[in-house]
Amino acid sequence: MRRRGNNAAFTLVELLVVIAIIGILAALLLPTLSGAKEKAKVARVRAELNALGLAFDMYSTDYSGKVPPVRNNCNTDLASHWCELPVELAALNYLGGSQKAGCSADLEDVFNPDHTYKYAAPGPQLLNGTPAGNYSLWVPTNAPLDMTGGGKYFTNAITSPVRWVIWSLGPQPNSARTQNTYAPLTSDSWYNRTGGGGVIARFADRNGTQFSSQ
Repeated sequence: MRRRGNNAAFTLVELLVVIAIIGILAALLLPTLSGAKEKAKVARVRAELNALGLAFDMYSTDYSGKVPPVRNNCNTDLASHWCELPVELAALNYLGGSQKAGCSADLEDVFNPDHTYKYAAPGPQLLNGTPAGNYSLWVPTNAPLDMTGGGKYFTNAITSPVRWVIWSLGPQPNSARTQNTYAPLTSDSWYNRTGGGGVIARFADRNGTQFSSQ
């Protein structure tokens, strides 16, 4: 009698089992890969904020301790570009320039595409390009050594414990932590690697010493 040869092909059940195993392994690996990607972006943000801090330091040195005005827009197509990086940094070659609307200073927030990192300082502000009084910056009472607890708003750089602050909206721009009323200077709004969003900030005290959010 003629013997049938062995069938080396996978059965449908075996193929489905293999696919299921691959799916399980992928599900296990994805959070790890996603976490590593976020860590890399956070590290990049911190490096770029550090470079920005140097740019502000040089600007302040060149202009007798002053910093650029804060810019805001309302009821315009630039409303989402509130507290954009100062155009002065690009115009005076402290940073590269860009032709993108709302991104005159060419340093885009890794976590907020087509928008620059944010910048704020107590003192003059421009609203839709027009002088509009002073910008109010909320600062913790015991800043810069303790960024927890209560605080108050400052509109004058001479009296404010914090001279300026720059920040990224972080990996979850719309999270409760990021949108904290007293962000970006309260530590309650700072990025938490365990989750929950938060901003990534760098700021300078009135003497020019710089600090980073943890």
